This record gives sequence, C-alpha cells and structure tokens, in this order.
Amino acid sequence: MKKIERVRIKLFLTFLFTSLFFIGWYGGNEESNFALVRSIVENGQFEIDSFYNQTIDRAVYNEHYYSDKDPGLALFSTPIYATWKFVYNFFPNSFRERYKGNNEYIERVYDDTSLIIIIDKGFFLFTSMILVTFFTSGIFTTLTAFLIFKISKYFLRKNRDRILLTLTYFFGTIAFNYSLHFMNHALSTFFLFLSFFTLFKTRKVKSISRTLALAGIFLGFSIVVDKLSLLFLPIFLIYTLCLNRKNTHVFLLFVIISSLPYVFYNYTIFQNPFELTSTYIDRRIYKHAYPLESISTLDKKVVESSFIDIKSLIRQLHLKTIIPNPYIMLRLLFYPYRGLFFYSPILILSIPGLFLMWKKYKKEVIIILSMLLILLFPISMREVWWGGFCFGARYLLLIIPFLMLPLTFSIKKFGIKIFLLLLSISVFINFLGLQISEEVAYNWFVRDIRDEWKYKQNSFEVIYNPILQHYLPLSLKYGPRSAIFEHLSNGYISIDIRSYPLSKGKYFPFSQFFIPFLSLLIYLLIISFIWNDELVIKLRR
Repeated sequence: MKKIERVRIKLFLTFLFTSLFFIGWYGGNEESNFALVRSIVENGQFEIDSFYNQTIDRAVYNEHYYSDKDPGLALFSTPIYATWKFVYNFFPNSFRERYKGNNEYIERVYDDTSLIIIIDKGFFLFTSMILVTFFTSGIFTTLTAFLIFKISKYFLRKNRDRILLTLTYFFGTIAFNYSLHFMNHALSTFFLFLSFFTLFKTRKVKSISRTLALAGIFLGFSIVVDKLSLLFLPIFLIYTLCLNRKNTHVFLLFVIISSLPYVFYNYTIFQNPFELTSTYIDRRIYKHAYPLESISTLDKKVVESSFIDIKSLIRQLHLKTIIPNPYIMLRLLFYPYRGLFFYSPILILSIPGLFLMWKKYKKEVIIILSMLLILLFPISMREVWWGGFCFGARYLLLIIPFLMLPLTFSIKKFGIKIFLLLLSISVFINFLGLQISEEVAYNWFVRDIRDEWKYKQNSFEVIYNPILQHYLPLSLKYGPRSAIFEHLSNGYISIDIRSYPLSKGKYFPFSQFFIPFLSLLIYLLIISFIWNDELVIKLRR
C-alpha cells in the first residue's frame, strides 16, 4: 500500500474517532430533528404531537405540532433510527428492562405551554441520539474533508500540503464543532460542496450530461437539508452555463427532481408545496420572535408595493428587514461574537488567496465571492443572525469548504510557518468549543432579544467575546468535554450526550469520579496509537 493511501486511511479514522469521542447535543435544535425522526418511524407521520413538549424549536399549524427545521436531516436519519430500533428488539428483555429509563423530568413553563427535559431517556434513545449524529454530521464532515483533499490536487502538488489543508478544515474551523451535533449544517455543506466539485470536474470528463445530472442531484439534496442552499442555485446555474451551455437544462432538471422530497413534505402538511414549517414557529415560546411589525417603515412600503409575496418570505426566513445590514455582516466575519475569521484565524489567509487565485481561476473566485455575499445578505437581515445557542456563525459553514481553495494559494505564497501559526490558534479556539454553548443575546425571562443588544449590534462596538469570557474559563476548569468518556469512565453504559449530562439527575460533575483534562489525555493517546508509525519516524529524525 502506498504511503499516501495509508495516511488517508489514518486521516479517515482520526476524523471519525474525533467525531464520536467528542459527540454532543445542544438541545432544542437537535431535539426538533430527532422528534421528526421518531415520529416518522414510530408513528408514520410528520406531526411530532407525541414529542412536541421535548423541544422549544417547534411549529404549530392546524392544531398539530411539527419540527420547524428543514426535513432533509430527519429523512436521511430515519433509516439509521429504524435499523437500530429493529436491532434493539433482539436485545435480551432483562437488558431492555434494566436500561429503559424513567419518566422523571425537569419542566420549564412558558405561558400556557411547557418544555420537559426527560432526565433518563434510557439506553435505546441515548444510543439512538449518538448514532443519528455520528452517521450524519460525523461521517459527512469527514467526507467533506476528503472532498477538499481530492479537489486540492488541482491546486497543490505536495501531498503534505494537501493533508495539511484537510486537517485545517476539520480541526481549524467550526466544521469540527458541527461534526459533533445533530444539526443540518454538516450534511447540507457536504452535498453543496459535492455539487460544486462535480461541476468543477466537468472540464475533464467525457460524459457531461451524466456529470451535470449528478451535480444537480447533490445540490437538490443540499436544499432539502437546508433551504439556505437554494440561495446558491442562480450562482451554480451561471457556473454551469460557463462550463457547458448546451446541457445546463440537465443540471436544473435534476436539481428540481432531487428537491421533490421537500415539496412533498410541505404539500403533505400545508397542501402548499412552498409553505414552510418555519413560518409557524410556536409563538408561546418565542413570544416576541420575528414579528412582521418589527420591520422598518421604509421596508413596509417596499413590502406593500412589491409584486412578490415578501411578507411570506419574511415570515419563513425570520427576517427583520429586507435591507442587508453592513454592521452585522462585519460582525459575522470579523467580530468576537461568532465572527467567522475570529473563530478561524487561518481563514484570513483565504482573503489574499482569492487575489492569488484570480489569475488562473477567475470563474471560481467569482463563485466564492458571490456565494459569500449572497449568504451574508439574508443572514444579516435576520433577527437572530448569530444562530442562537451554538458555537460560531453556524450558517456560514456552507461557505467554509469553498474558502479552502484560495487557502491553497496562500500556503504556496506565505510559507508553511505562518500557516501553521494561524492553524494552531484556530485549532485551539475550536477545541474550546467542547463546552456548553452560550446565548447571551436572548433574554429567556421575557423571551426576546436584550434591548442593549439590539442597540449595540448596529455599531462598531464589541458587545461580547465568548472565546475569552465563556469558553476559555470553562476549558481551563474542566478541559475538553467528552460525554462518552465521562460516562464510561464512571461505569455508565447509558450515555447522555446532552450539554451537561442529565441522566443522573444532576449537573456536572454528575458523579464522584472526574479529573479535568483526562478526556483530552485519553483522546491524544488513541490518536497517537493511530499515528504511531509516523510519530516513531519523526522522533528518530
């Protein structure tokens, strides 16, 4: 076996093990997706009426409850959950009875509704949470990293630099954190980048029609998982026209065909293929969330005079305005609160990389810049532009694989030392995210964004630095968190991966045995075992 093949296998194992070892669960977002998975498998329906009170991210329509998330992640996860449910039926009855969990719960009341957090969900549900997360977010983040490795051969000659670029994506960006959580970002990012990669290769393949059909299918899948991917359809269409004008209709046709599951899902619920569950978010929980009345007077005039149903668009996308906010766009990129380049300083090198890339890859540079802008515009118009309870600007994950391409030119231009310095800082920052996340902008007592936040966000003022003020202190106290290791080291096979393990009925530390940084030590030992040969050679040198 060639050396590069061995390295690729070890990279694959490293990424998969990392995703499993540090796997986590924020709360409402994941519970919403999981409720839809369970409802499809257990009840054969899209309504989540049986599980609605276990998530705050829910929609209410026609006296039924639904997940307010796009359906793609749940549809991909349904076979995983169904297969595990089938296999679990063959477990001994004594085991299933012993680890079935209980009905004890913590209740949070919101006006005339409530949220319940079941303390011990039982072995089956806890393992199901791990499996659906690992086989979607974990595996598809790994696959995205390997797509970057494959496409980098067109830009980099040295295998060392290609491997470094792959490691950069997985460990040096928020892709690392979203490989650990049951959210749609990792899956939609994979299919979006796979669509681009397929289009990029059309210049070197003979069967153009089949290649364009595949690219269309992949983009359609990305849209089903995350409607934000639809923003890129015009850009991809133009790129396809530039590459092969004759067969562009093939690409568009297969985008439409592969998007049909989304259309079917919406039509089944609303009898309208273009109505979305996000329009009907439960206002009893998000009492003041995304009101149409909050848009400016100028925006209202535009809304009323438009021939497009902008009111519906505002409700569906949770927009506050129809004019991009430059202050928030700057915050999304450079500021301490969730800024893309602040959380991943290595990506700063992508900026000069775009200039260096322009000479040979003009079309691709235009594609990347257009995608970045067209993504920033609607996010900056949103009420909750930072993404709620999470790590980093999660909506921007879609663009990060594309920023890896200009990064290849910076490696060659600025040398490996500067690259490794910025990469080390980026990896350190993203490992800090292995703590419970923060949400300082939202006041849950009044269920609205803090007044101070609303005022200061439209300025150049730094409002809050979660890296220094939240994640670093927790990391110094506890070390990187691994719910799986923490449970197993205490003798519990019923592993609760939710933020602050709750299965023992109390917050962290949930048992008497805990040593800060022990999880990191075990992780490094296993990674050292995987890379044993390379480490031995390095030490001998």
